[in-house]
Formats: sequence, structure tokens, C-alpha cells
Amino acid sequence: MKTFLVCLMLAGCAGTGGNDCSIDAYELGSRDGVLRSYEGSRHAARCGGFNEARYREGYSEAASRRPIPLW
Repeated sequence: MKTFLVCLMLAGCAGTGGNDCSIDAYELGSRDGVLRSYEGSRHAARCGGFNEARYREGYSEAASRRPIPLW
């Protein structure tokens, strides 16, 4: 019975928002800006109270510091 309850609890946690919801929106935007991977809408949908404007600020600032490829 204990094994069943542990499995049930773990299965319930598998679909949660993850660790990204606890990170500051600006820091998350900076991380994604370095990678040039805009995920603000996805984070806003997953995390309640997510500040997408602050995310965009971090994204823009980090993306502007990336060098332009010379290829």
C-alpha cells in the first residue's frame, strides 16, 4: 500500500510547472535572451502571476549583448 501511495504522489508532481516558476522573470528572460529562445508566453501560461513585461526586459537586454555572427 505504501508503494502505491508513493507512486501516486510522484505521478501527481510530474506535470507541475517546474523550477522555472520560482525564478525571477527578469533572470529567466536574461537566460532565454542569451539563448535567443523567447519562451515568455509559455512561462506566462504555466506560472500564475508571471510578469511577462519584466521577462521581455531581461530578454532584450541579454539578446542585445550577444555578438553578431560573422558567417
